[in-house]
Amino acid sequence: MTNYSKLPQEDVDIAPKHKTKTTPPIIEKPNNGKSYIWIAGAVIAGALLTYQNFKGDSSLLESHHTVGDVAIPDVGPIDAAFVDSLCPVGDYLRPKAYLENKSLVESMVNSQEFRDYTIKNMEGAIRVPTETFDSNKQPSEDQSQWVQFPKFHAFLEGAFPKVHETFQVEKVNSHGLLLTLQGSNPNLKPMLFMAHQDVVPVDPQTLNLWDHPPFEGTHDDKWIYGRGASDCKNLIISYFQAFERLLHDGFKNERTFILSLGFDEEIEGMFGATALAKVLIERYGEDSFFAILDEGGASITQIDGVPFAFTPVAEKGNMAMMIELTTPGGHASLPPDHTNIGIMSKLVDLIEESPFTPILSAKNPVLNHLQCIAKYTSKFPESYKKSIFKAGVDSAANNFVINFLSKISLAKFAIRTTQAIDVIRGGVKANALPEYSKVTINHRIALESSVKETIDKIVHNVEVIAKQFGLGLYSEGKEILPKTAKGAFQLSHGRLLEPSAISPLDNDSFNILRGTLKHILGDYVYPSSKEPVVAGTLMPANTDTNKYWSLSENIYRFTYSSIVNFADAGIHTVNEKVLIDDVVRSSAFIYEYVRNLDEYSGR
Repeated sequence: MTNYSKLPQEDVDIAPKHKTKTTPPIIEKPNNGKSYIWIAGAVIAGALLTYQNFKGDSSLLESHHTVGDVAIPDVGPIDAAFVDSLCPVGDYLRPKAYLENKSLVESMVNSQEFRDYTIKNMEGAIRVPTETFDSNKQPSEDQSQWVQFPKFHAFLEGAFPKVHETFQVEKVNSHGLLLTLQGSNPNLKPMLFMAHQDVVPVDPQTLNLWDHPPFEGTHDDKWIYGRGASDCKNLIISYFQAFERLLHDGFKNERTFILSLGFDEEIEGMFGATALAKVLIERYGEDSFFAILDEGGASITQIDGVPFAFTPVAEKGNMAMMIELTTPGGHASLPPDHTNIGIMSKLVDLIEESPFTPILSAKNPVLNHLQCIAKYTSKFPESYKKSIFKAGVDSAANNFVINFLSKISLAKFAIRTTQAIDVIRGGVKANALPEYSKVTINHRIALESSVKETIDKIVHNVEVIAKQFGLGLYSEGKEILPKTAKGAFQLSHGRLLEPSAISPLDNDSFNILRGTLKHILGDYVYPSSKEPVVAGTLMPANTDTNKYWSLSENIYRFTYSSIVNFADAGIHTVNEKVLIDDVVRSSAFIYEYVRNLDEYSGR
């Protein structure tokens, strides 16, 4: 058994779519809205996973005749074989090494030494303030903005010596980390593990609101506190602890394993993930990886006594739309009926009053998420279950489920393109008519939609207002309505990201992930509960994986996290923290997942 307190450590002195195999259509411009990955936990895992919103709305559960304006349809009898085909529970997958010697994993999940080891590593990682700011430039232009990252690398090297002795360690674009554990069998596709080193900045004005200083790295008997604790130094530490332990236990791999750690995910990954992905694509080619694992939201819970692990297998698209309006100025004592700002307000009201139409296709993993809950728990009335099971093949059932989800404040965002009016500017003086105003809208694009459909909808909204007030309209420089003496709208967009492809839920890659999670959950986390269920779901926000889409069709955005209410983790705000047990179990999961991946002989 490993004595983790004796492992050598150095203290650092600190306080495309898959099928086409093409690079995703991304236009990078200065940050136009951050990719808050933890939204997945709030929108899906927080709304559907716990089912609290369902239980809390008695009108949904007590009245079984209608949901909103839609009657519960009579979808007829449900074929048992059809239901059985939905959300298969799958098999436990325990590595050979586990079957031969369970103490290898048990000394991780049940050991105070490993728990203390985890605390020490997490606190050391937190104490390096690897903040990134919207103003950061390429490292080649200004290294002074990135001075904390070499310190973080030094910490990792001191804390995980075997990894750094055994892996090939490369620096990409100065601060991206690419670590390769070469396998003995070149015919096996490599496995890619992703995370990001950077954290969101701490506003100095909020320091008095932190119960524990954000970069001090402290803990109690349950939590580890500090910026980056949940986003996502916990995942980095899980990777390194798992591989350090594997190497310590004599692991000899046939499959190649790669860690790719970006350094600017919080500002869209323009410098880190972009450069790392380019190296990997040039080195290995498209469709060259067996699977990719990256960060995700809240994932682990129990529903009706059944342990669930929800794994995002797709993510929504992303687009920022900027709308500018220029009109004649003048003295405020002689105002028109609607000033520039008044007209823009009319437009904002129209946009918000005409939301995108919700849609839930059979391929959407949100439906898989819902069907798994319906199949394995008693949280839904039978009349609801029938429609949930048939929502992918019956239009009436589909309409019912869409209406049902649309009544839940968080879940509704998973089945439609969202539009958030995030920034508005206009006017310079109280007695001068505004000549200019600007609105920025952030869109998260539904899986069944596209960037084009999103742009077309907003252009249509603006055209309605432009015609109403006799204004011109230009979109990306193209004239739609000619400019008039009254002024004109100008539309432009920032970064464009199409919705991702959906990773398969019926292949060997997902089976290995599912089987390993069942092993950890069933054998150690919930040993007295019902059989664990692993389901696909949707990431409503975006991760760095969008830079890596062409490398594999099997992309899982998963972090072991049992913090169902994401607000409890303080991600992107004050009092960020992570459960010690979650980091321990995450390390054990990665340890067993790597062994299972290596034992699989398929490509």
